[in-house]
This record gives sequence, structure tokens and C-alpha cells, in this order.
Amino acid sequence: MRRTKRISRGKENGRTRKERRTFTLSRESVALLNDLRAARRGSRRGSVSAVLDDLLRALDKQRKRESIDRAITNYYDGLSDQAQAEEKEWGEFSLAQFLDGAG
Repeated sequence: MRRTKRISRGKENGRTRKERRTFTLSRESVALLNDLRAARRGSRRGSVSAVLDDLLRALDKQRKRESIDRAITNYYDGLSDQAQAEEKEWGEFSLAQFLDGAG
């Protein structure tokens, strides 16, 4: 059984615990990660691992946002015609109130 080494960055610098892993990537993927790292500016330039971590976090955030969007769409698609009409009326009322207060 292979063990992984945990790297603790501690709370003092605001980072989360990290875990060392080894991956095999295509040359194109490695080149892309290197290009993305080189394109960073300032103190966030960091390592290729930091670039990969940021990409994965962004992907996770996007997936969660899409899941919420699907849930909202499913909710409204599942409403009866009467409930949809009521939602539309409330939306129009709210928009009118907002526009009246903006002027």
C-alpha cells in the first residue's frame, strides 16, 4: 500500500492542508501548465502544482454552479401553470418596484 505525504501549510498563512500526489500527464498538458504558470503575475505566480490546484478548484466551482442552475431550472419547470403565472406576476411586480425606486 502506498502512503501519501501530507503537507501542512498551517493556519498562519491562510492555506489549507495539502496532500502530495504523483500524476502522469501528457506533454501537452505539462506545457499548458507551464505556460499558465509563466503567465501569472506577482506573488501568485507560484508553482505548476498551484496552477493545477487553481484549475481544479475553478472546475469544482463551475460544476457546483451548474448543479444549482439545473436544480433551479428543474424547480421552475416542475411548477404548475398556475404557479408559473404567479411567479411571473411576482417577478413583474418586483421589477416595477425596483425600477420605481431607481429613478
